[in-house]
Order: sequence, then C-alpha cells, then structure tokens
Amino acid sequence: MLYDACLISPSEISREGLSYILKSKQFNITGLYSNVAEISDLSPDALAVVDFPNVDDQLGAVVQLKALNPTVRAVVLSERFDMKAMIDCFAAGAHGYIVKSMKSMPLVMALRLAALGEKVLPPDLVEVLGHQTLDKPSATEVEHDIEDAKLSIREFDVLCCLIAGYSNKVIARQLTVCEATVKVHVKAILRKLKVRNRTQAAIWANSRGITEACLPA
Repeated sequence: MLYDACLISPSEISREGLSYILKSKQFNITGLYSNVAEISDLSPDALAVVDFPNVDDQLGAVVQLKALNPTVRAVVLSERFDMKAMIDCFAAGAHGYIVKSMKSMPLVMALRLAALGEKVLPPDLVEVLGHQTLDKPSATEVEHDIEDAKLSIREFDVLCCLIAGYSNKVIARQLTVCEATVKVHVKAILRKLKVRNRTQAAIWANSRGITEACLPA
C-alpha cells in the first residue's frame, strides 16, 4: 500500500532527507514545499508533514493547511517536545505531533498511522503528564478575551475571512467592499488582538473557538 504525503519545510536538506526515507518505506511524495503558500491544492485526506523549527510557524502552517483543505491530515515534526505548542496544534486540527529525536522506523510508523486517519501523540507526553497539570481556558475566559478585543461587526467578519485563509482581494469580494477598506480592517484587527500578522490573528481566533463558519452568508 502506498501512502501519499507532501513535505513542508523551509530547509531543503530536511525536505530531501525525509523524502528519501519515506520513499523507501511505501510513501508516495506528492510535493516538496518550503511553505504552505506554495501549495495550490490538496487532495481529500492528504497527509501533510510540517517541519518548522519555530512553534508559531508550526501552528500557522496547520491553520493554513486546514483552511486550504479541512480534511488534510497535518502532522507536525518538532525539534523538541513543547506541551503548549502540541495542544495548540491539535486544537487547530493537526492529526499528529512528533518529536524528531525518535528513530526513523517509529517515525515512519507514526506517519503511516496519521495517513490512515489516526491521531499520533509523542511518547514524551506520557512522562510529562505525570508531572504537569494542563490548564485550559474556561468558556468565560474565552468570552472575555473576545469581548476585550472590541472588534466591530465588520472587523469580526474580516477576521473570519482571515481564518479561512482569504486574500484581501477575496475578502473584498466576499464582503462587497474595496481592498483598501479591507487593509484598514486588517490593520485594526492586528492592533486590537496585539498580534503581528494575519496568521497569528487566525491562530488567536482558532484557539478561542472562532472558525471560518462565522463567515456571513
């Protein structure tokens, strides 16, 4: 059985190295990309392996992939185990979180499971759970975060479009406004949410249960 997979990493060496390993283990590599923006289309239930060193970039890639295709099976490869990063990635829709310190065969097996639709957790989690209590924001805290942002109705609509991964041009068409107006709204959203870019704004919203389903009809 062949498992289709695309590999996403800013490092060409990492992409080529992992591609070489997986091709010898019944994986069909459908594409090698330095970032998600290079991907124009993903087939249903595609396996996308995300290999970024920065945790914000890992999460951002998962959010972008899910916006590109909600059924994508995104697996994050991380240099080290990070509990919060793992939780955020799964909350954004990831199918797996793997620490790259494991040997190649367990890695291959984990990716095969993810390709089959199974959720993959790192072995490190077992040890960490014995020493750490997970604190998840309450519904009240999430509600307060959204209220404190003080987004206007139109800014909220634009935020939903950002979650969906829309460009300013598409947002303008979706909301029947000009692109200049969209740029003003995006700038205001970033300021109010205290984030640096569109991806971080989408992550902020996703972590608080706001999805592209909030788009106006």
